[in-house]
Amino acid sequence: MKPLFCCLLLLACSFCIGQDKIPDFGVFTEEEKKLAECAFDKEADAIVLLDQASSDHDEEYRLITNRRIRIKVLKEKGISYGDVMIRFYHGSDFEYLNNIEAVVCNVDASGVTNVQKLANAQIFRQKINDYWSAVKFALPGVKVGSIIEYQYVSFKKNYNGLDDWMFQREIPTRLSSYSLVILPNYEFAYSVHKNEALPINIQSEKGSGKILFEMSNVAGLRDEPFMDSERDYIQRVEFQLAGYRGRFGDKTKYMTTWNEVVKELSASSGFGRQLNKKLAGSVAFMTEVKAMGNPYDKMTAIYRYVQNNLTWNGFTGKYSDNVKEAWEKKKGSNADINLILCNLLEEAGLESFPILVSERGNGKVDANYPFVDQFNTVMAYVIIGNNNYVLDGASYGTPPFTIPFSVVNTTAFVVDRKKGGIVTLTEKSRMNRSFINITGAVDKEGVMNGHGIVMSYDYARINRLRSYRRDKSKFEEEYLVRGVPGLAVDSLEVRNLNNDSLPFDQQFNFTLPSASTGDYRLLTLNLFSGFEKNPFISNNRFTNVDYGCLQHVVMSQVINIPDEWQPETLPRDIKLIMPDTSISIIRVVQFNKNDKLLMARYTIQCNRSVFTAEEYQYLKEFYKKMTDILNEQVVLRKKATP
Repeated sequence: MKPLFCCLLLLACSFCIGQDKIPDFGVFTEEEKKLAECAFDKEADAIVLLDQASSDHDEEYRLITNRRIRIKVLKEKGISYGDVMIRFYHGSDFEYLNNIEAVVCNVDASGVTNVQKLANAQIFRQKINDYWSAVKFALPGVKVGSIIEYQYVSFKKNYNGLDDWMFQREIPTRLSSYSLVILPNYEFAYSVHKNEALPINIQSEKGSGKILFEMSNVAGLRDEPFMDSERDYIQRVEFQLAGYRGRFGDKTKYMTTWNEVVKELSASSGFGRQLNKKLAGSVAFMTEVKAMGNPYDKMTAIYRYVQNNLTWNGFTGKYSDNVKEAWEKKKGSNADINLILCNLLEEAGLESFPILVSERGNGKVDANYPFVDQFNTVMAYVIIGNNNYVLDGASYGTPPFTIPFSVVNTTAFVVDRKKGGIVTLTEKSRMNRSFINITGAVDKEGVMNGHGIVMSYDYARINRLRSYRRDKSKFEEEYLVRGVPGLAVDSLEVRNLNNDSLPFDQQFNFTLPSASTGDYRLLTLNLFSGFEKNPFISNNRFTNVDYGCLQHVVMSQVINIPDEWQPETLPRDIKLIMPDTSISIIRVVQFNKNDKLLMARYTIQCNRSVFTAEEYQYLKEFYKKMTDILNEQVVLRKKATP
C-alpha cells in the first residue's frame, strides 16, 4: 500500500459532502434482512454493513465523536459479534462514553421482523486498569441472520485524543465513513494507507473545516500464521497535528520534519521534561554503578536493576505522566519505566537517548513521514564505542546485548538533536536457535521411552523462558507435546534460568506409543522441533510472512530397537533447499544392525525473517515438502518366530 500524505486546513475547500441515503438507526432495509452472503468476501462469518462516525468540537474544544456500527451475522462464528466491548481511556478523566444504544433485528420463519432494543440495565462499565475502561453488553437472541446495531458518543478533553480511522477489520465492511471538523486555526496532517485497487472518497466542505473519508466494499483482513502487524495492511487514514495559525496570521508548525519531532518531544511535559531527573533513593545504587570502570557493566547493572525492581502495569505508550511517581511506586507504564531507565543511564555518564519504536504488532514505520504516532512506545538507546544497544526495562528476560524481539528488524527513531534520527534495528547474528537431543528405546510393545534435552539459544531462549516463567504447565503443552498424538512428558527440569550467556536447558523424560498394524509399527521421529504441522494451508495470502528473526534448529536422535523388531524401511537421506537458498532442511537416517541403534539427524536453517505475500505459494509448497520429510515415519517389522 502506498500512503497519500496531505494537510487539512480549516479553510480548505473543494466540493460539498454528499452521501447515499443511509437508513436511520434501528431501521433495516429488506435487502439487509435477506442478505445471506458477502458478495466480495464469500468466506466471511459476518459483514459490517455500516461503520460511520463524525468528530467535531464544542465551545470548550473537546473532541466529540458520534459513532454508529451495523453488523449482519452470516455464519455461526459470526454470532460472537453480538457480544460488544468498547474500550475508552479514562485516565485523568480524559474520555467517557455516553448515549449508548443497541438493537438487534431478527426475522422469523414467517417473515415477521422483530427489532429488540437493549435495556440500559444490560449495559455495563468495567475498569480494565488505571488507564483503560470498557463498556460491555451482550445483545439478546443473536443468531445467523441477525442484524445488530449500536451507537454511542465519545467525549474527550481535547484533540490529542484524535484516533486514526480504520476502514477495515477482520470481517468485510460494506460502507465505512468518517467525517472530521478541524479546530479553528489548526492544521492536521493526514496520511491515507490503502490498496491501490480500492477507491477512496475524500471530500471537503466549503467554509466549515469538515472533511469526509469514505470507502466501500472492503474485504476482511483475517489473522494468518506468522503475520506481521495487520496495521501494515489495513486500509486506514492517520492524523497528526501539523500546525497552528495565530489571530494575526502568524503560523506555528508542529512535527513537519524529524527535527521538529525532536524539538516538540524535547519540550513535551510527558517526554522531554521527564528526562534529566534525579530519582530519590537512587544515590547508593548509582554510587556503586559509577564506580564501575567498564561502561558495558554500568549499562548492564542499571538495566538489570530496572528490570528486577520496577513492574510494568500493562499500559503501553510513549509518554509518562510522572517518572518520579512511578519510581517511588516501583510500577508504571512502558514509557514510565524506560524513561526512568534513560534517566539512570544518563546519570551514570553513559551516552544514552530515548528511542521511539514501533513494535511488530503496531506496524511498520514510514521514514518519509514525520508522524510520531507511527510509534507505539519508547525504549532506551545506548552507544558504547562502536556498539549500539536497545534496552526495554519493562520486558523481563531480554539480555542487554540482544535487541528486544518485539522490535528486531524494525525502524525506530532516536530522539536527540545531534545523534538522533531514523535507525534500523537489524539483528543478523542472533536467531531463534535450538538444539534437540533425544535418546530412547522402543520396548517389545512398540512404545518408545526416552530422555530429551532441548538447548534454546538467543530468541528461542527468551521466548521459551518467558513462557516457562508465566505458566509451567502451559509451557509443556506449547513447546513439548503439541502436535504429536499420544506423546507424554514428565520430570521436566530446567537450568540456566538466570545466566544470559548460557542456553535455556530443558531436560525431561517422555513416552510415545507407536501406531501399529499387525506385525508393523510406525515410529515417529519428529519430536519437540516445533515443525509438526505446515502452518501455511490457505490457498491465498494477503500479508507478508514475518518470523521476526532468523531460525536454526538441529534435532539428533539415537533410538535403541529391540531384538524382536527391525526396520522395514528407512527414510532416505535428503537435502531440500528453497530456490533462493533462504530455507533448507537436511535429513540423515542410519541404522546400526550390530548395536540395534537407529540414528537420525535433522537440520533446519532459515536465513530470511520476512517473505512477501507474492512469495507465499513458493513458501507454502516448500513447507508442505519439509513437514512431509519431518513426519515421514520409520516402519518397524516384527521378526518372524523361528
